[in-house]
Amino acid sequence: MIGLIGLDHHEAPADVRGRLTFVGERLDAALRALVAAPGIAEVALLSTCNRTEVYVATADWIDAAASVERFLTLAHQSGPEVVVAAVPDIAATVQSVTSAPMLAPGIRTARGSETLGMSEERPLGEYLYTAEGVDAVRHLFEVAAGLRSMVVGESQILGQVKDAIAAAEAAESAGEELRALFTRAIKVGKRARSDTEISRANASLAGAAVRVASESLGGLEGKSALVIGAGRTSQLCARLLRAEGIGNLVLANRSARAADDLASEVGAAVVALEDVCEALERAHLVVSATAAPHMVLSAATVACGLRGRRSPLVIMDLAVPADVDPAAGLLPQVSLYTLDMLREAGEPSPRADDVAQARAIVEAGTREWARSRQVRMAVPGIAALRRHVDRSEQAELARALGQLGQLSEADRQVVERFGERLVDKMFHHLVARIRSLAEFDEVPPDITMRVLTRLFADPDDGAGAG
Repeated sequence: MIGLIGLDHHEAPADVRGRLTFVGERLDAALRALVAAPGIAEVALLSTCNRTEVYVATADWIDAAASVERFLTLAHQSGPEVVVAAVPDIAATVQSVTSAPMLAPGIRTARGSETLGMSEERPLGEYLYTAEGVDAVRHLFEVAAGLRSMVVGESQILGQVKDAIAAAEAAESAGEELRALFTRAIKVGKRARSDTEISRANASLAGAAVRVASESLGGLEGKSALVIGAGRTSQLCARLLRAEGIGNLVLANRSARAADDLASEVGAAVVALEDVCEALERAHLVVSATAAPHMVLSAATVACGLRGRRSPLVIMDLAVPADVDPAAGLLPQVSLYTLDMLREAGEPSPRADDVAQARAIVEAGTREWARSRQVRMAVPGIAALRRHVDRSEQAELARALGQLGQLSEADRQVVERFGERLVDKMFHHLVARIRSLAEFDEVPPDITMRVLTRLFADPDDGAGAG
């Protein structure tokens, strides 16, 4: 079955989300740790600035959920860096965190749960939600469709869902179950955007940031901006700033090559990270969206860039963990916006009809996933039955040929082909009937699978009897 444990911007503040952000080496190490933990057969981790969600394929959801929450507890206590440091012994480390109480299966939000080694005021469990089976599948499809984003309909999340399954495959933590799930989620997300207008122009975190910045500065045309970082969010911001008529655009990034590639596309200058103080002196707007595990813009650096100026400076910190020292927001002329502040500022919502249509697409995708999964689950039993029938056919063929006496080679081939065609036709009809049963909405899936298990368990091992 499929299960999910995670948190997002709806409940968890940016500082909590920041301690559970996994990228690069931390993401790879986390996946390898989790797939080695008790109860987990496959795992994928969707980690963005607004959410961290762990999806697992498991035969024992209780054990798998316990392993995931212990892992998240450990990472939240010690920071994601502990994941890298503990590999290859991370699985044992996760198992050792046995004092942390687990979420009960099926609980959406663990309100009032006991302290998990965190602050007594807000334990980690208060931020976590959990889902299993079809509910977990529907949740992922809603995420991919942008229905659970801070800006409803934003387009970035679809690429992040693709990145999540790609990272799981690279870490060898994803198998058939999760590949099929995420492939379907990506199709649902694409259809929600192609068949509705839920994903309007600029409907993204970058779009919200640029809109708020424009409102704060009385428009962006002719003004100067500094963009720190060269990832997906920074790229979107740079393009949107150009579209809004920004005048001087400067990029700063740890990797000069990535900054140069983006600069050539949007017509921007490039500076080294250590030289941002000088760039700040001429900037009206700063957008910072790196994946650094530490702050990249200190209050002292911002103060350096403010020397001798009277014009306001707007800073958009779009990173989790935060890129900008919160003390920078206390400096004169500085307006500092964080992700949580942008959420409160709001964004024009898509039309109710578009949201309803996107939800209908999600529901259709969820039903289709359930049907296809039932068919996939029946395949091993069908294959086992086919092997049994093939063995029986060969035995009966040998017996019949022995009783027929001397036959020509041509006659023997006729008899053999007759047996093969008969078995093939029987199985073609059988598989078609199974597919029809799996796709028949009125039959509850659990009943369907019990019937298929009894029908198609390998006769040689006695399973399904009774």
